[in-house]
Formats: sequence, C-alpha cells, structure tokens
Amino acid sequence: MRQPSILTLLLFLVTLTAMAGETCGDQIVFRGLRDGKLVGEKRVVDGEILVEAVDGGVMLQGDDGRIWSIQPEQITHREEGPPPKPIDADEVERRMLAELPRGFTAFHTSHYVILHQGNTEYARDVGTLFESLYRAFFTYWKNQRVALDEPKYPLVALVLKDRNEFLKFAGEEIGETAQSVIGYYHLESNRMTTYRVANIERNIATIIHEATHQIAYNCGLQTRFADNPMWVSEGLAMFFESPDLSNPRGWRGVGRVNTVNLRRWRRYQPRRPDDSLVTMIADDSRFRSSATAEDAYGESWAMTYFAIRTMKNEYIAYLQELSNGEPLRERSGRERIEMIESAFGMPVDELDDKFVNYMTRVR
Repeated sequence: MRQPSILTLLLFLVTLTAMAGETCGDQIVFRGLRDGKLVGEKRVVDGEILVEAVDGGVMLQGDDGRIWSIQPEQITHREEGPPPKPIDADEVERRMLAELPRGFTAFHTSHYVILHQGNTEYARDVGTLFESLYRAFFTYWKNQRVALDEPKYPLVALVLKDRNEFLKFAGEEIGETAQSVIGYYHLESNRMTTYRVANIERNIATIIHEATHQIAYNCGLQTRFADNPMWVSEGLAMFFESPDLSNPRGWRGVGRVNTVNLRRWRRYQPRRPDDSLVTMIADDSRFRSSATAEDAYGESWAMTYFAIRTMKNEYIAYLQELSNGEPLRERSGRERIEMIESAFGMPVDELDDKFVNYMTRVR
C-alpha cells in the first residue's frame, strides 16, 4: 500500500519544531476540521507529542498508537503530563467496538486484535498468518543481527466481510485508492484493513504485504511519517510477501523469489531508461502514477532482493540510518542519492550496473 505523501502533512506543519530531550506527554481535547470549520464532538486523546509547530499545531501519538495531526484552531484544551502507558489488547477491543458499526467481533492472537464481521474461522486463519509472519520477521532480522523492539501497542487489523463493506469503510479512510486495492496499512491509524477475496494467492500476498508494513513501523525498523523512500517500504513488503501454495498455511519463509514482481521486472528491463534507479530512489512519483507504478514496484522488489542477497551489510546500514529519521523531515532527491551512495560505498551508476547484472541471473 502506498504511503500518504509527506508533503500533504507538511502543508499543515510548515514550520516545525521537533521535540527535544525526553518525550513530552499531553492530554489534548480537540474537534474535527472540515472545509475550515470545526465539526463533530470533542475528542480527548492522551498521548506523546512527536512534533510541535511554532503556531501550536501538534503531531500527537495516542496511547493506542494512532497518530493525530491537530491544527491549533482545533484544540480546545491542552494539559501537560507524563507520557501515558500504552493500552492493552482488551482496551483496544473495547475502544474499537465502540468506534465501529454494529456487527463487528474481536478475535485475539498473541500480538494482534482482529476486528471482523462475524467470520471467526476466517479471522482465525488470518491471525495464524499474522503470527507466522511475526515470528518469521523477528527471526529473520535477529539472524541478520539487527535488534528490533517488540511493538509498543497491540497490532490491530480489520477484516471486512466483502468488497462492498471494504469500499464503504476504506473509502472514508483512503478515498479513491480503495477502488484499486484489497488491503492496506494506514500510517495514521496504525491499523491494517482487508477483506476476503476469492483469489487465495493474491489474498495471502496482500495480507502478508500489509502486515509487513505494520510490523516494520512498530518495531523500530521504520519510523512513521519520516522520509521513507517508497522503494524501500514497498520492496521490503514484497521481499516478505511471496505466497507458497504448497504449504497448508499459504505462506512460508522469507525472501523467496517473488514471481509476480520478477515478471514485472523482466517486462520493464528492455525499455528501462538509464536513470531508472536514480528516479526511483530520489522521488516517489513513479509509485503514485498508474502509468509507471507497476514498473516501479517490480524494480523496487528487484533492487531489494539484489541488495539483501549481495550487499546485506550495506543495505542494513542504510535501513538503520533511515530509521533514525524524524517525522515530517523530508530529504531532497539529492540527499536521498547521497545517502544511498554513502551506505553502499559507490556511485549510484556503479550500483545500478551491479544490480542489473545480478538480476539477469535470477530465476
């Protein structure tokens, strides 16, 4: 799932003052804002201030992991205090069932709260898939000697009963994008949302893909609303997603050749321009255009596969530098290129040659 544009949020926080020192806790009472007018009832959120603008606007992470971007005119009351403790799975269930329409039920696993519309058997299957990925994800990075944090908040997933319910719910959250996806991870709410589809292979790949995004943003591998190049975020998710229909659970292991994206890469390679890697690294626009997205996704998987297989230490160092980024601090295209050249120890055109040569041998 494509990330929301950082520029969209920068329009709100034009001049930022990052919070320094210890994390600041606040209780903020605010109302919604639509077309310049305050709407809805007051909402009370206890959380940590991630970013504060000079005009009083804030980016607040609630005690459930949700991130709120609140403009100063929305705030009706603010009270400082210590950062709140994260809520537990039972409190997540209570709040979510109060927020969602009638007909939802909660299913718990060790690390997830799954809200579904009455299909407990399918929720259990999805939960098994989530937990398999969770174990594999942490085991994989442990084997690479990358220390990850356990998620601070229970991981939340919504499983809608069909496409109509999905479009009704997702349309309010991600707009027209809902028409072209069967699942997504939402950076602000910190939840993933999907529904059951007939194509089992595509369904499993989507669930694993979006759940990978969710884990990566909750274990310290990536930082929400920092400058995370889309080739990195999407490449990682595709590295983990490959389904295995010979396995009863439909997914097994990490880093198998992703046949869907290998085909995308091979179709793209004969017409691939010389500056393709540069444009993918420096700018996310290719992922956001229907004319170029398929090629960008294929290339981002291929680049991730190449980097992990052949330059693992350099790639991990690059990931760790990205994870230190601050929310809403956007790098220029030149800065992105310089960052990857520094991490991989070579000019980007030399990296591109190594990448293309390696991928010609992948089957």
